[in-house]
Amino acid sequence: MSSLSFHQRRGILVRARVLIALAVTAALLSVSDASAAPSSHPFGILPGSFHVSTSTGQAGAHGDLTVAFDFLHEEKNGLPTAMFNDARTTVVELPAGLIGNNTAVPTCTAAQLVGSDGVGQTGNPECSPASQVGTISLEVHLQASGYEQVKLPVYNMEVTSSGVAAQFGLNVAGVVVQVLNARVRPGDSGITVESPNITTVGETRNVSVTTWGLPASPVHDPERGLECFSTNHPECANGGQKANIPVNPFLSNPTSCEPHIARLRSDSWEEPESWPEAQTEMTPASSECERVPFDASLEVQPTTRSAESSSGLNVSLLVPQSWENPVGLASAHLKDSVVTLPVGYTANPSLAAGLGACSPEQFERETASSPQGSGCPEESKIGTVDVETPVLVEKHLDGNIYIAKPFENPFGSLLGLYIVVKDPQRGIIVKLAGKIEPNETTGQLVTTFDGNPQVPFSKFTLKLRQGANSPLVSPPACGNYVAQADLTPWSTPGVPDHLSSPAFPIETGIGGGACPSGGVPPFAPGVTAGTLNNAAGSYSPFYLRIERHDGEQELTRFSTVMPPGLTGNLTGIPFCPEAAIEAARERATMQNGGALELAEPSCPAASRIGRTIVEAGVGSVLAQTPGSLYLAGPYHGAPLSLVSVTSAKVGPFDLGTVVIRFALRINPLTAQVEVDATGSDPIPHIIKGIVVHVRDIRAYIDRPNFIKNPTSCDRMQIANSITGAGADPSNPADQSSVLVSSPFQAADCSSLAFKPAFAVSTSGKTSRVDGASLTAKLTVPAALGTQANISRVKVELPKQLPSRLPTLQKACTAAQFEANPAGCPAASIIGHARAITPILPVPLEGPAYFVSHGGEGWPSLVVVLQGYGITIDLTGTTFISKAGVTSSTFKTVPDQPVTSFELTLPEGPYSALAALGNLCTAKKLTMPTELVGQNGAEITQNTKIAVTGCPKAKKTTHKKKNERKTKKRAKRSNARRSGRAGSGKGGRR
Repeated sequence: MSSLSFHQRRGILVRARVLIALAVTAALLSVSDASAAPSSHPFGILPGSFHVSTSTGQAGAHGDLTVAFDFLHEEKNGLPTAMFNDARTTVVELPAGLIGNNTAVPTCTAAQLVGSDGVGQTGNPECSPASQVGTISLEVHLQASGYEQVKLPVYNMEVTSSGVAAQFGLNVAGVVVQVLNARVRPGDSGITVESPNITTVGETRNVSVTTWGLPASPVHDPERGLECFSTNHPECANGGQKANIPVNPFLSNPTSCEPHIARLRSDSWEEPESWPEAQTEMTPASSECERVPFDASLEVQPTTRSAESSSGLNVSLLVPQSWENPVGLASAHLKDSVVTLPVGYTANPSLAAGLGACSPEQFERETASSPQGSGCPEESKIGTVDVETPVLVEKHLDGNIYIAKPFENPFGSLLGLYIVVKDPQRGIIVKLAGKIEPNETTGQLVTTFDGNPQVPFSKFTLKLRQGANSPLVSPPACGNYVAQADLTPWSTPGVPDHLSSPAFPIETGIGGGACPSGGVPPFAPGVTAGTLNNAAGSYSPFYLRIERHDGEQELTRFSTVMPPGLTGNLTGIPFCPEAAIEAARERATMQNGGALELAEPSCPAASRIGRTIVEAGVGSVLAQTPGSLYLAGPYHGAPLSLVSVTSAKVGPFDLGTVVIRFALRINPLTAQVEVDATGSDPIPHIIKGIVVHVRDIRAYIDRPNFIKNPTSCDRMQIANSITGAGADPSNPADQSSVLVSSPFQAADCSSLAFKPAFAVSTSGKTSRVDGASLTAKLTVPAALGTQANISRVKVELPKQLPSRLPTLQKACTAAQFEANPAGCPAASIIGHARAITPILPVPLEGPAYFVSHGGEGWPSLVVVLQGYGITIDLTGTTFISKAGVTSSTFKTVPDQPVTSFELTLPEGPYSALAALGNLCTAKKLTMPTELVGQNGAEITQNTKIAVTGCPKAKKTTHKKKNERKTKKRAKRSNARRSGRAGSGKGGRR
């Protein structure tokens, strides 16, 4: 055939293709199962035939790319055997980082590729020479003359198929029109070229495709439009055409110098389930990566310029591209990015309110064609992405940002991000997984995306949403802020570029007001507290609410002093065991480290006395977390404590368990309950790097029959001291406190009864050495809520029971008593007292002291009552009149229910009292008594003092009584007789 002209050879080829096609059709129809007969030679890729090479090894250069491969030859006597095992589909996975730009040249339409022979049949392609992007060379078998070597143009096609990024076409002699589909691979975003449904006419082998790096370059003019057919030597025509368009890069080599692997797989029409594979390393190896340009920059703009406000954020990474420069190198692709926001920008807990999370399985379901929400749920979306790229006609790709499921993302981190960028029409999808690492001390946020795909972009903008639950909180202080970035290109892994963004300001206070003076935020917290039912003496739930506003200092501690008489009934309530509290703390520590998920804290339900609600975040929408309050034992020197156990889980985020223990002190003089800030745990300011921004704390002590109102209706207050974080929450010395009080007043005190009973006794057995004794017992009806408690007691001893001066002189000094009563002289202990109260499970009892205060004339009587870790000091003022009468006045008795109080002052060497005369013979031994109730009711009485131990009077017998009567009668009779006798004698004279 070598003597034939080019057009004759092309016509013969056309006719041969038609005959072969008819023959193949007949052969297929002759098979009973309508499928090809199995071949004795399995289909496969010829070993060693797969090669991928570029015309230059310079990284980022715009060289020509050649892909060559061959199939196993199936011949018999030099001819194909029934043309079985024809290739059906070939798939070539080009190395990641090898980039094509289908905007560099115009496209050819399908009609232009098919062309026409003038009579309505397929003919020569009519594609513009400018649309040619390379050539293909292959061998095809002709029935008559064996294999024919063919070399033809490859054109850049107009994309007509959904899910395809680019298409290329070739026309083989007007018989075979083949389209190659280029897709962007998920994962590494490399290019995969598929040649589907290859014609079964003859067998194709020795395929070699060359794609030009600069298609419009005049260097390719000789091959532009060139068609070659040959058996023994080539015969070509139509070459030498010009592109007549600007020379723009169509291909660029990878910008990394690591090995670049290409893969090939193919199947056949006869064995469609078999996919033999081959792989090869692209040659020559990429080199001189240090020459590849990378001139990146960083832009950061928050969506607010107000201090401590909810904020979105726009972060742009800019990498200038050189795709319009045919002689330059492509810019290096971004491999790793680490963006660090300024100190002060923190994660907003409000983000978690109503937020969902994207699981790894949902992220995996994201494909180029998957509808919105079928992968990552819509409620996990927190922003959008805009990508500007020079290699697409549209120049833009859009995407979304999703919150990754905590601890289940690829990094195992608390805060993770998924970015999904897709173009369903072109089948492009880019999926990125990143992590956000908050600083454990400051909350500063560092976002990392490692191993980004090797694709070019000129601008990548990440936009976090703005709104009530924006992801970020702006700094609390005004000023200029700068973000930092470490951007590492693929060209020089491990050598990041350190960048700073232009400064961006925070220039107003919260809500657009003035910035805080001196950089210290204001602090004006509000407190609301009280009981739901203020009926005097009754039980009622108690509430305490502490609030602050955005822009104010963080809450760190608080103390609360309850009004006198507002108390709790501890009887029947077990303490939460120390082991359970420590287990809760351990769970909090371990879960905050993301290491272990433990069961809920094991405080028994019986020790639960209330609940809490904590709201945190910035803006109008806050994250809310519930908790429980438990009664516990001594803590940091306080006799009692409260344990707040709060699950710090909001939305998809679980920061573990927050355990705060509050020390409860009891005022020894008034029995007032105080939440002591100094002995309590601080309110967490930051948990696992998340600045909590606590805005609202609500505590409800709602255990039935626990909190009891006072029986006094005086106007009182619940005093609170709230501590703010100052300018630096991490510096305790920078903190300041504000006093905030809530008014409190009980009601209907007059409806309470006041019926205490008072009994006093002494012993008649007294002596000059041991003095006299006295026992006083006060009893009150036990019905809580019906009786007013005692407010004041005054008693006056009879002058027969004076104070003993030697004992008064042994009184303990006030300084020693305040320091430690146990160090007081033994002689100052003059008695013992015991009180029973229904609100404690044990009695209160202890010694009675004489205590000398320098400014008082006489030592005071101080009764120290102890029990259940609680100490109450009852102080009576002593007064001795000139007549020697002693009185004691207890001016301040705690407003607490007491069913029984007994004070015993025994005899002894240092007894408190002496005795004047024989108490057994004393008449009208009484104690003037004044009792005043907390509701103002008064009882004034002379309390009779019973004298015990006196000798009993001797009983007279009946016989002796008769004898005395007889004697008296006889005596009277004799007196009468004597009187009559005298009278007669006188008469006789």
